[in-house]
Amino acid sequence: MTRRSVLLLVVVALLAGNAAYANLFGPSAFARDFDRNIARFPLAASIARSDPGLRAVFLRETEEAFNGGGWSAANNVLNMIVATEMDAYTDDEHIIAVDRAQLAALLKLASNPLECKSYLLAGFQRGEFPDAAQEFADLASAGHAALENGFERKTNGVARAQASDAELAAIETQLALGPFAELTRQELGAQSRYLDGNPELMCSAAIKKQLNLLSAASADAAHTSRLRRARRCKIDFVEVRAKLCREPGNGLSCS
Repeated sequence: MTRRSVLLLVVVALLAGNAAYANLFGPSAFARDFDRNIARFPLAASIARSDPGLRAVFLRETEEAFNGGGWSAANNVLNMIVATEMDAYTDDEHIIAVDRAQLAALLKLASNPLECKSYLLAGFQRGEFPDAAQEFADLASAGHAALENGFERKTNGVARAQASDAELAAIETQLALGPFAELTRQELGAQSRYLDGNPELMCSAAIKKQLNLLSAASADAAHTSRLRRARRCKIDFVEVRAKLCREPGNGLSCS
C-alpha cells in the first residue's frame, strides 16, 4: 500500500469517526432545528431568547415529547410550559378573561362529554373540537393576550405568584365546595381517576369548579387562578393522547 493510500484511509477513518461522534454525542437533529421550529411560536421563541434556562427546559421537554408522540405531543408540552411560566405574572384582567373563555368552552363541550374530557386532559390544538371552534378561538385569543401580558410583567420585575402544595390543596378543596355549587362524591371520584374517569362527571366537575372560581370577587378569583396555573405539573402527553385517541369521538387530531 502506498503512502498516499495510507493517508487517504486515515482521512476517511477520521471523517467517519467524527460523524459517529456527532451522532452519538453531538446535538440531535431536533436540537439543531429547535430555534427554527420554535420560531413558529413567536412568544415562546422570544421567551427562549431572553431566558437561556427556560430555553433549555423548552428543548429538553419538547424533544422528549416529540420522540414519544410527534409534534402534537411536543406542542402540548410547549404550550403547557409557556402558560405555567407566564400565567404566574399575568394581571387580574387578563387572567379572568382566560377563565371566562375557558368556562365558555367547557359549557359548549358539555353536550359531548368525551370531547370535554379530552380537552381537560390534553388541552386543545388548532383544528380540534370543531363544534366549539368559536369558543376555542376566543380562548386562544385570551390566552395569547394573557401570555404576552405575563411576559411583559415578568420582564418589568413583577414577582411570581406561587403557592405551596398545601396551599394548592386547600384551594382545590374550597373550589370543590362552592360557593356556586358543590361537587358530588361521584364527580370528585371521576376527577381522581384521571384517564379512567367518567367523561360526563369530569366535565360537570370542571364546570362547577370554574363557576365557583368566577363567583368570587375579581381580585380574589384572579389571585386563585394565578396560583393554580403557576403550579408545575408533569404530564405525559404522549400517554394521555394515546389513551384518549383509543376512544371514538374524542375530538383530538390523532392521525
